Amino acid sequence: MLRKSLVGLVVLIAVVAMAFIGSGCSKKQMVAEEAAGKSLAAAPVPAAVPPPAPVPAPPAVPVPAPVPAPAPVPASPAVPPPAAVPGPAPASKAEEPIDLAGLRIFFAFDDHSLSTKARENLEKLGGWMNRNSQGKIQIEGHTCDIGTAEYNLALGERRANNAKMYLERLGISPNRVSTISYGEERPRIPNQDESNRSQNRRDEFLKMK
Repeated sequence: MLRKSLVGLVVLIAVVAMAFIGSGCSKKQMVAEEAAGKSLAAAPVPAAVPPPAPVPAPPAVPVPAPVPAPAPVPASPAVPPPAAVPGPAPASKAEEPIDLAGLRIFFAFDDHSLSTKARENLEKLGGWMNRNSQGKIQIEGHTCDIGTAEYNLALGERRANNAKMYLERLGISPNRVSTISYGEERPRIPNQDESNRSQNRRDEFLKMK
């Protein structure tokens, strides 16, 4: 019985102690809260911090003026290539020799037509002239002493012209062939007989410059 009383007393003391402790804590908490409230009320409100001054923009760096492009260098005038130095003139081809005296042609009495032998000689002469393009020829017409001088001059001219026309038919330019008539003036041999006279009815060929 006594034991139960003791237990109950201890419990009661503990309850009272707890209540006291609790009351003290509440007061302390209220005092602390009041003090905190006063502190908050008394504490001055901090002034608004002004925003930082704007940082001035760096001065604008002037853009360098564009450097003008160098003026184009005027093209130097075209220098003409040096004129070609003419080489030595090619040596002119030596003219082929020809025996013109051996090519003379003969005519019948009072005739200017060309015989077969006359044509052969003219063809040899034309071949030489074709191979020697610079060669020029003069044809001399001759007669014997029978007939008048005037008639013989005309006959000698017809004989020379007939030979020239034959050369032209062979392809020789007429500019390379000239004619002249001497008639009976220049006999090859004296007109003493018919044999000699037949040698004087002729065309002679002379090389011209």
